[in-house]
Amino acid sequence: MIEYNIHYTKDKNGKRIARQQYYAADGTKKYIQAKTATALKQKLEEKFKNRPLIKFNPNQYTIDDAEILFKGHLIYKRGLGKTSQSCIEDYDSFYKNHIKPFFENKDLRMLQSEDVAAFVKQLKSKGYKTKTIKKIFNHFKNIITYLADEKNYPNIINEKNYLKWIVEEEKDHTELDLDKWTFEVMQSLVYKMHNPLIKLICMILLETAARPSEIRALEKEDLLFLKSNALEISLKKAVKRHKEIGKTKTKRGNRIVEISPSLRDKIVDYLNTIDPLQEKLFLNSKGKYICVEQIGRAVDKAFKKMEHGYQNNPIKRKAYCFRHYRTTYFAAKGKFKNALELAHYIGDESIDFVDRTYVAPYKGKIENKEFKENIIWK
Repeated sequence: MIEYNIHYTKDKNGKRIARQQYYAADGTKKYIQAKTATALKQKLEEKFKNRPLIKFNPNQYTIDDAEILFKGHLIYKRGLGKTSQSCIEDYDSFYKNHIKPFFENKDLRMLQSEDVAAFVKQLKSKGYKTKTIKKIFNHFKNIITYLADEKNYPNIINEKNYLKWIVEEEKDHTELDLDKWTFEVMQSLVYKMHNPLIKLICMILLETAARPSEIRALEKEDLLFLKSNALEISLKKAVKRHKEIGKTKTKRGNRIVEISPSLRDKIVDYLNTIDPLQEKLFLNSKGKYICVEQIGRAVDKAFKKMEHGYQNNPIKRKAYCFRHYRTTYFAAKGKFKNALELAHYIGDESIDFVDRTYVAPYKGKIENKEFKENIIWK
């Protein structure tokens, strides 16, 4: 959309020329000129024919302008530790793969509520889960709203509820058959793993219900049983995206978990095989943290080696299946008095989620006897 605002001036030789001002994407002032107004119009149309918007005054904004402005805000928050790099990368992906292809670089003055509704409709037509649609839309909403607040610009996003027809899928919190999937059966799954490093990680995951990112980040100083008689491991770090060390997923993620004497012995045996100066426990041959995908692949391969009737993972989470299994096991066997205690132990902040997902399916069936177990690892 070209807004002609041609004026006349003189070139360096004193000859009369037609000139128009416009702005680059970074806001810098630019000029284009020709001998006559007619020639200048032709030049403008040719130069900008494939561009959806040309800015002819600094108060015009595009979708790209809004995204750049909001990205700067996210980087500022990252510097304060208020958001993570992986979160910013997710937002970049939302914009690059969903928002930008639909809206292109639309002039925000031309953005209508019908456009926004069509965007949501397209996301839904692609079969994305409700959670994914909401994440993408909310990022788009944040982009537009931030520019509107900063530049005192109209904001149509807040005019209506564009997600009112996007209904949350009802999750099936089916009861896991613990008579079939006993702890010993899950141990046999671990035994079928070939890589001894992955096998040990999965042993710890199965006993502690920890997140894979937390166990992958373990160091010798976290093995509290090396300093005292307490059979405990401290969880206070996690391997993040790009294999960088960061905080655990939630504030409650910083915690201490129990292990069996048998698992302690397995860990000590492993420590005796690595360099005494190696502080980080689980590194690959290149000295990098074990990736979560490697654990997931090991789980898949192990299930394929299981006996008939046990070859399908009852918990479709690959590397996370041990965390979900053990948390379910704790809930069904009554290790903790309530969802609050269980949530604290597994480092989850959502008491409602823990109650709905793990405790509720077993209400009225929870064993009242004292929780005891004697775990032995072969």
